[in-house]
Amino acid sequence: MNRRALLSAAAPVALALSGAVAAAPALPVPDAELLALCAEFQRLHAEGAVVGNPDWEKADAAAWGAFNQLDDMTPASEAGHRAKAGVAVKMLSMFHEGHHGGDPEAVFALHMLRDWLGRVGA
Repeated sequence: MNRRALLSAAAPVALALSGAVAAAPALPVPDAELLALCAEFQRLHAEGAVVGNPDWEKADAAAWGAFNQLDDMTPASEAGHRAKAGVAVKMLSMFHEGHHGGDPEAVFALHMLRDWLGRVGA
């Protein structure tokens, strides 16, 4: 078979394959719900921390709600682990700041998580 005949025979196959690839459904994003909750927690926590915000209690309660949902979620991806560790850092930081030095184990965990997040580029 010459080159022209080979190319003309391959064209319908290539078209069929390109249609199959284009029609394939998008793969789900690993940890989509966890990532959304982590982002929501961070946003609400920042909103609640604004000095003079009249709705700080509402934002704080919503942030705790997001945190409570995250507690039982296990990340399946590196991005999920980084996001959940970021929430843990925020929570441990609040604990540490609120207790004037905090408990040594919590301080250690906070420093370890900050080191890890800095190393993985979160």
